This record gives sequence, structure tokens and C-alpha cells, in this order.
Amino acid sequence: MSTVIYDNRYHFIKELGSGAFGRVFLAKENISEKLVAIKELKNKDPKVQQNIIKEIKHVASFNHTGIVNYYTNFQQDGLLYLVMEYCEAGNLYALHKSISLNPVQIIEFIKQIALSLSYVHENKVVHHDIKPENILVAANNKVKIADFGIANTGGGTRPYMSPESLSHSYNVTNDPRVDIYGLGVTLMELLCSKNPFIGKSLLEIIALHDTKNFPIKDLPQWQQDIILKAINKTPELRFQTMKDFAEALELRQVPVFLNKKLIEAAECAEKLERMLLSKKWLRAGKFIEEASLRFPDAVNILSVSGKYFLLQNKIAIAKKYYDKALSLNPRLDVQKELAEINIGLKNYPIAISLISDHLHRYPSDYEGYNLLMQCYYETNRYEAGIELGKVVLKNETGNPILANNYYLCHIMQNNGKVVLPEKVSISKINPFIDYNMDVCFEVDAQLSHNYHKAPPLKSKLLFADYRFIMGKRSKLYINDKDSPGIELEEYNNWFIKFGRAGYSANTIEVPGEYNVSRRHCVIINTKDDVWLYDLNSTGSYLNGKRVENKIQIIGLSYLQICNTTYSITTDRNKLL
Repeated sequence: MSTVIYDNRYHFIKELGSGAFGRVFLAKENISEKLVAIKELKNKDPKVQQNIIKEIKHVASFNHTGIVNYYTNFQQDGLLYLVMEYCEAGNLYALHKSISLNPVQIIEFIKQIALSLSYVHENKVVHHDIKPENILVAANNKVKIADFGIANTGGGTRPYMSPESLSHSYNVTNDPRVDIYGLGVTLMELLCSKNPFIGKSLLEIIALHDTKNFPIKDLPQWQQDIILKAINKTPELRFQTMKDFAEALELRQVPVFLNKKLIEAAECAEKLERMLLSKKWLRAGKFIEEASLRFPDAVNILSVSGKYFLLQNKIAIAKKYYDKALSLNPRLDVQKELAEINIGLKNYPIAISLISDHLHRYPSDYEGYNLLMQCYYETNRYEAGIELGKVVLKNETGNPILANNYYLCHIMQNNGKVVLPEKVSISKINPFIDYNMDVCFEVDAQLSHNYHKAPPLKSKLLFADYRFIMGKRSKLYINDKDSPGIELEEYNNWFIKFGRAGYSANTIEVPGEYNVSRRHCVIINTKDDVWLYDLNSTGSYLNGKRVENKIQIIGLSYLQICNTTYSITTDRNKLL
């Protein structure tokens, strides 16, 4: 039988291995008689082949002893062939299977690979397919990294891919920590002769990480510690560099890393979170000013500060904080918050994309579903909002916020008809539904909206933010600022409605005739969280600033409607 010749210069000797990518075979160069390994790739797509050649050539330019040498490439019958250094001892998987490498040798091999990958990462390349089969052993017992064909692509082999790679929770293309995870799994497989992730789904892999039911219990404690650190499901809790990984293997322990400033920043962020939970808005604002000066680049401080301004509907400021936090840590899990920012900016397609990704990862987050329903409502996709409401209200039947917003989609889909859909119960108190039904039930003489021209019905209805799900109210004291002798009025109802005198729907009738809208604005009054919504009026001003859509009322504030100014506070003494 004649010898098969490739590219008129390489004589086929034997096959070394094969897989989904294609096969690798041993060949001899016909002039120099040098042995080489040739990788034959199945994929015939010219674009894919060019990308592989480009990446391989880039890595070859490193000329590093820990990387398998690439010599050249050629094409034959539409297939791409890569000609590489032949490592006669084979790959680590086959070698370990044949001679059972001892733990000392395994640790040394992994340390060498970690240092080689450190160099690769410093040169802006992430391998993405670190596994025993892609680590080759040369004659001098030197291990080398092979197969950079999918470098910087985000691909990989499932049992060695990190959870964030498998779930596509963020773009891992340039994140070297996916290689740290792959090398950690490789270390565990070689030491334990078992990879527990083989044949497992993403959910099963996550469950394994949660239970830590890995086959490492018979290993020395220091080896267990290093493996658990390397394969942590949270990227921020792994070794952050390959040098750290190699150092741990050298020292036989995971070094304790303490950064006093980071610890202080974390404590500040936790304190700020508690202020937001207890709705201490003024204190939180002052605290953010101080923390921003002390920790200008602390991601956790930036993230919580962004949340503070988002909760106040100060979209532009919130966006600045989140943008900076993401520039420092692109893997920050703030998709829901970014969706809310884009809703505020009316970038609804972007918001829908972000919140859909968030809900894919957190399918029981009903606040997320409410944001998605808001996108549908604001873009007049009422039917989509109704279908979403039907699904979520099956599980959240008593949720007043989702019920109201589902009802709003019905109202707009049916041009103002007020029949409650079956999933919305009126047996329980729902002040938002009561308010919106009141708008729809207006008689002609008291009508505050118009179905076909301005002001439209939608401008007088209230879509409920999820924050209003809490059931307590504040005591509000409201007084005409220009009539200080009049007894203070106390209000503890959910909605305090301002509008033109003579319209019975309003809580406070404002003089000014046609300069005041029939339903002008409304205060939503919940405990320590009071908001003013402008209802497409002739103009509402809070503390001298025109209200666009909605604004939070904090402390003693002044509401101006036409020529009348009202003092508003939760502290009666401030008006005396």
C-alpha cells in the first residue's frame, strides 16, 4: 500500500487522535525527515479557516517554550491543515491513562502550564479550551499548550467550560478566568482520575458547585483548597491571574489576600444598602458624597450609588455611576438596573433585551416582569402585556402591582372599557386599580381626558412601579404657602390628587381655571417614599423645577401649580 502524501511534502505515518474538530496525524517532512503533527480541520468555511490561521499565527509569534510550535499551514480539497511541533509523549490525558502520573508530577505540570498561560494572557489571548487533551508533553518532560484554534471566541469543551461561559451570562471572550477554571478542572481530573462535569447539563453543573460534591475528599487539604478556589462558580472568587494559581501550587496553599481599603469600601457599600432599604434618602445622599471621595474606583460603592439615583429617577446620574462601575468590572450583574435606565431614556428595545437576559437568569424576579410589562405598555404593545400578565399572575395572584398593570393593558387594548379581567380580583384593596377605574368612570361633565385627542386617556392613568408594593402610608401635611394662617391639612390617603377647581375627582382643587388641568398631578403616598406624578398637565413645578413625568418628594418641598404654591412635608413642625 502506497504512503499518502500531503501538500507534496508530508508523508502520513499514523493517526494520533480525532474529535469533533477533525483529526491529528503524525507525518514526516520528505526533505528534512522531521516528524511533525498535522491537524486536519473538518470545517470548510473559508471565513472560519482564515480566523483560525490568524489566531494561530498570532500565538506563534510569541515563540514561547510552553506553547506548541506552529510551522505552517496548507489547504487540500477544501480542508485546512495546520503543521505543528510533534510532542512524542502525547497529551496529558493519554499519558496519565497509560502510566498513572504521580501527584508531584501532575502538580509540576499544571504549574508549568499556569505560568505559560500567564504569558499568553499578558499578550491579550484567552485559550478557551484548556483540558488534558490540549496539554502536550515533549521528550524533555516539558508540557506545552496546544490547540489555540478557538482562542478569544468564547467557545470550549463543555466539561471544562466555566458556568458563566455555559450560561452566556456575560461576554467571556477576553476574560482569562475561564482558562483558570479550565485548568482547575484539569488539575482535579488528573489528581482524581475523574471529571464530575462530564455528561452534565448546565443546571446539574451549577448544582454540583452549590453542593461542592466533587471527587476531591481524599486529596490533601491544600490541594482541595486550590481546586475549589480555581473552579469557583463565581469568577471574582477564583484566582484572578495564572500567576496567583502557580504561586498557590508552589506554596501548597491559597494565599490570604487582604486589602484594607477594599474591605472598608465593602463595609461602606453594605451600610449604604441598609440606608436604601430603610429609605433614609437624605442620609444616603450625604453618605454617597463622602464615600465617592474616599473610594472613587470602588465598584461596589459605584453600583450602590447608581441604585440610589435610579431609585430617585435621576436617570442621567445613575447611568454615569453604572457606566463607570462597568468600565471597572464589565462582569457586574446590573442588567435589570440598566434596563430600568433605558426605560427612563425611552430606549425600549434595549431595555427589553436587557430585562429578557436578566429574567433568563432570574426567572422568579417579578419586579423584572413588571419592568418588561412597562416596556410593552409604553410602546403600545398591550396584547403582549396582557399575555405576560396572564402568565405571571398565575403564580402571583395577589400581587397588586402586577394586577394593576395587567389591568392597564386591558384598558388601553379596549379603549377605556373598565371591565376587570378574570385574573384581577377586586375583593382585595388595590388603590392603583381604584384610581385607574375612577379615571375611566368619569362622567362627561367631569371628563379629564379625551379618547381621540389631547389630553389622551393614557396620560391620566398610573402604571405602578414595583416599589409601591409595600402597604404602609405616610402622614403628609400640605398647606397653601401663601396662606400661613390656615389650619394645616393632614393627608394619609394613597393618592392626593390636584386639579382644576370644580372637578370632584380631585383631593385638592387648585384655582386658576383653564391654566390648571382637570387632573393636573397626583402624589403617590407610601411610607418614606412619596412621589409626585405630573399627568400631562399645563405644568407642575417642585422646588422650582418642572416635573417631567415623576419626581421623588424628600423633606420639606414646594409644589407650584399655576399661581398657587403648596408646602409639602411629612414633618408637621416644619410648617408651623
